[in-house]
Amino acid sequence: AMLWAGCGSQAVTPGSPRSVARAAAAAYTAAGHKCQMKDELAYCDMSGADLPLLMGYDPKSQQLMFATVFDTQAAFGLACPVIPADRIVKPSWMIVKCDEVQLSDKKKTTKVVLSVIGGGHVPDEGLSRAEVNRSAGVFMQEAETYLARLQLALSQAQIQRTRAREIAPTGSTRL
Repeated sequence: AMLWAGCGSQAVTPGSPRSVARAAAAAYTAAGHKCQMKDELAYCDMSGADLPLLMGYDPKSQQLMFATVFDTQAAFGLACPVIPADRIVKPSWMIVKCDEVQLSDKKKTTKVVLSVIGGGHVPDEGLSRAEVNRSAGVFMQEAETYLARLQLALSQAQIQRTRAREIAPTGSTRL
């Protein structure tokens, strides 16, 4: 009985946005990730080579929301608004859009990045830590796959533009 008393709930159950995000962050941290709470969002794996994960909760829809952001300017040399992100194949539950984010630098710089958003319903009985981590893992895998398809589509478009320039007539007037 003493062992169970100290453990608390292992499930992520519906509640306030902060309490649900905190529980989801605890589940993700238990799987070896690093998370930090800020207001009502959990910011996970914000430094390093992997994509960051943001987790939040919408109490009206009881949706645990996952999001990641990707700097297209740094990665592809193209600003987010000029990329046809919505034309790239993605799961029906995934939303992609350009969002302005504020960087945590001394100047409080804002940058437009590609946001990838998805989530799932939290049943009244809650989600286990394993279910939260599996959902987060599926989301991150789908986001990475989507970004790989986006990169491939952009590189193919660049190759086609280069070939079109090479084939284009030079304007010679010789007959």
